[in-house]
Amino acid sequence: MEPSDKEKVPETIAVQAASTEASSTVDASTTAPNQTNAVETEFKRDSRFWMIFVALCCCTLLSALDLGGIGTAGPTIVHQLNGSDFTWVASAYALSASMFIPLSGNLAQIFGRRPIILGGIITFAVGSAVCGSAKSLIVLIVGRAIQGIGAGTIQALSSIIITDLVPLRERGVYAGITGVIWTSGSAIGPFLAGGLAEKATWRWLFYINLPLCGLAFVAVALFLRLKKPEGRFQDKIFKVDWLGNLFIMASTCSVMLALTWGGIRFSWSSANILVPLILGIVGLACTIYYESRWPEHPVIPLMVLSNRTSIAGYISTFVQGMVTLGIAFYLPTWFQSVKLSSPLASGVLFLPLAVTISPSAILQGIIVSKTGYYRPVNFVGWSLVILGTGLLISLKLSSSVGLVVLYQLLLGPGFGFLYSTTFPVLAPLPLSANGPAVAFVVFLRQFSQAWGVSVGGTILQNALKRKLPESAILGQEQVLTNGQQLAYAIVPLIPTLPQPLQLEVSQAFLESFREVWIAFAICAAIGLCSWFAMKNYPLKKSIDGKWGIDRSKKEPEKKMDEKDAEKQAIAGS
Repeated sequence: MEPSDKEKVPETIAVQAASTEASSTVDASTTAPNQTNAVETEFKRDSRFWMIFVALCCCTLLSALDLGGIGTAGPTIVHQLNGSDFTWVASAYALSASMFIPLSGNLAQIFGRRPIILGGIITFAVGSAVCGSAKSLIVLIVGRAIQGIGAGTIQALSSIIITDLVPLRERGVYAGITGVIWTSGSAIGPFLAGGLAEKATWRWLFYINLPLCGLAFVAVALFLRLKKPEGRFQDKIFKVDWLGNLFIMASTCSVMLALTWGGIRFSWSSANILVPLILGIVGLACTIYYESRWPEHPVIPLMVLSNRTSIAGYISTFVQGMVTLGIAFYLPTWFQSVKLSSPLASGVLFLPLAVTISPSAILQGIIVSKTGYYRPVNFVGWSLVILGTGLLISLKLSSSVGLVVLYQLLLGPGFGFLYSTTFPVLAPLPLSANGPAVAFVVFLRQFSQAWGVSVGGTILQNALKRKLPESAILGQEQVLTNGQQLAYAIVPLIPTLPQPLQLEVSQAFLESFREVWIAFAICAAIGLCSWFAMKNYPLKKSIDGKWGIDRSKKEPEKKMDEKDAEKQAIAGS
């Protein structure tokens, strides 16, 4: 086939390549029956597109600000609320987001994108109000769970809508722009949270979301006019894969309960941990089997798992989410416990990691858009993350803050380059699979973030139990009995400890965090291994016309122009 032909039919090539990977004897048309549902359309970058894109950026900023700040304000929140299980403040958010992302993607395929993302914004606002008014840690966790439902919906729909509007070949640039918004919010979040926790009250970390939700809601309601499936509401409601969504929610919750309690509330060998962990993993496997056979509109169509390259992309996405949030969540606590930084100062010291992700994300988007190759940037990203995490392991109590900043300047670009993980997922698939595949990517990313927080917290807690001096744990017996994160109970007390106890406690935190960094370095190595399983497929230059901007209001004018032209042609003849 000539190069010009490749540009005309990139989707056919991708599907044929994917089918060859699965079976050399099966024709591409038989492996992607839904491909005929896609209507290839040219990408238009007009004013309506940019208004929609700005609205989506508002939604991205909304969730990034909140997620970036909670880790910094964590010790202060625990100290004031006198609660237990602070890990659940982050895990409940990530868990509920993970549970509802597949449902939101499924609903968007049936009811359209606009009503679902508006519902997500409203839900996020309600959760923020509950968190801000919380008088106990339990109420705060409930509010975070509600926030997570809204945030998961916002993240899934924002990614799906960008996929609808921008062809894969150019999507890296726009993903980079949204990455700038996300990392800017993540950078401002810890700084804002630390300032509020130290100078005012942590409650404004949540209350500030309310006007932002209002802004995002108005922007989406005014500008987001997209095509939607036809049909009556009564008919659509029966098309939703309720059973498949229930399987995913129950299995996800079961796994997360085990991860959160393991080694803290119960030993890893106890039935309280092994039973939900095994049931959750088996449940996820059964869900995939169910999805491949019965639902008319499955949450996870088997097509999105039909080739090696896409599967490698999913693995890379999962590991990226786990390592990224794990390091971002615990690094501010490292500064507070090892360098005795204040919450505000720890937010400032976290900035080098956050601000370097943005330009790197844009750079990788430009590289992929210009070259059409996504494997090189993926390799560079994982290499930098492994190097940066490995250097965190080498830190000593005497290491300067400048050295930690330097290591963050390696991690940040690494995380930014890993925005390319969606390319290997989507490149082998037909356009009609974009929505479900992107929803699954967002689900894995969010689910993995919960793993990052839970696994990191478990390792830190267990290490501190072994390494902290007994005199530092005295008075914290109730903390250990209730399963509270020992780190968050002790961190605010470290500056008040006498010497040499203060030095011993900081050393214990340093060694405990070293075990956390080792775990994340191993995960990053697994992410690099997934790179070797990827192939470089052609990136599509068209979009699926079934979804996208609704230009129906302009159609009558277009038809009138065609009639006028026809009359003029007749008159001229």
